[in-house]
Amino acid sequence: MKDESVTRTGTSQSVSVVTDAAIPKLFDYLTVPSNHVRLDGSGKLVSAGDDAVRAVGDRFQVNMDFLPRGKYTVENVVVAFEPDVQIAWMPANPGGEPVGIRWDWEFDVGPKGETVITQTCDWSRVTDEKYLATYTLPRISAEEMRESIKRLIDLVSSYA
Repeated sequence: MKDESVTRTGTSQSVSVVTDAAIPKLFDYLTVPSNHVRLDGSGKLVSAGDDAVRAVGDRFQVNMDFLPRGKYTVENVVVAFEPDVQIAWMPANPGGEPVGIRWDWEFDVGPKGETVITQTCDWSRVTDEKYLATYTLPRISAEEMRESIKRLIDLVSSYA
């Protein structure tokens, strides 16, 4: 990693990291849900399937172990899918509607040809008052997000 930054608003948190890793490899790695368990910097993802997501509307389940809730399954609904540019999803209870948290991974080319990776957690769409009263958002720290990006870079680079 060459450079990093954190941006925080009242309803979102973004972490950006600059790397030499190739965007297509980074993006492809993120399309496989089980890879998220490997790169998870929070340690809260337990398992997920191996079937890659390929389009907006795809769904993938992830088994979590996350206090105070404990062990549970979340179903992520893909809400943005632009190869080598952006992939995003919104978690929901299996078969349900998303609670309003959106996770984005975006890729850009910097001024010197470097890759800029940005991961964003945006909770501006959360309207469930009970959820907002139960959880402090974001539930993942900027440091945990940075660690996820670092692991993504390391994992993709090891397959070069």
